[in-house]
This record gives sequence, C-alpha cells and structure tokens, in this order.
Amino acid sequence: MYRCTDCKGEFDFLKIVFETHGLDTPPYEKLKLCPYCGSSEYERRENMHCKFCGRRLKEAGEYCSKECEKAGRRYYEREQENCRIFKSSPVAMAVMEVADYNRAHGTKYSYGKYFSLKEAGLI
Repeated sequence: MYRCTDCKGEFDFLKIVFETHGLDTPPYEKLKLCPYCGSSEYERRENMHCKFCGRRLKEAGEYCSKECEKAGRRYYEREQENCRIFKSSPVAMAVMEVADYNRAHGTKYSYGKYFSLKEAGLI
C-alpha cells in the first residue's frame, strides 16, 4: 500500500508513466506516480487491513486472525481452480486464439469477424 505525501490519498498500485523526452526509441524514463494527483512524492506503507475480511489491523501483517488466514487461503485456492477451469473452457480458448492472431498480425479483429473470416477460409 502507498500513501501520497501531497494529496494524502492511499492506494494499492502506482500509476506507471513512460517519459520519452522527445525520443523516438527507448530507453524511456519510467515514472511511478500517485494515481490521484500525479505526484511522484509517495511513501510505502505496511498493509493496515486484513486481506480477507478488510478489518483494520492493530499491527502490521496480512490477516487479523488465524481463522481469516485459513479462510483467505481456501478462497485463494478456490479462485485459482476457477481460473484454471475458465482458461481451459472453449470460449476462453477461442478468445485467446483471436487475441494471439491479432497480436501476431497487427490486426484488431473482433471475435465474430475473426471466426467468420476463418470459416470462409480467408484466414
């Protein structure tokens, strides 16, 4: 967790910006900024809330109790399994096929357009 020293906002992720300084090619300068005000003045803070229930922690850590830790780990494992099942589904595999094709060929075909062109033998 981070806290901006300018706007006092708290956030989990920094905004990443690449400053080109007028160059056409890298290396570019990588800036990490506050997502609210764009300031580069921030401080890293210890996690102050339980990862599972969100309760405010009395001391730095990840969970407020052993029960929350067990429940959080079970929840994480279930989510990993659900993600694995989804990624192996026919729909997800088709979407990944379209994304891979678009990336490789520099196109921006939609799901429907890609499969209609593929069916017609144009791809």
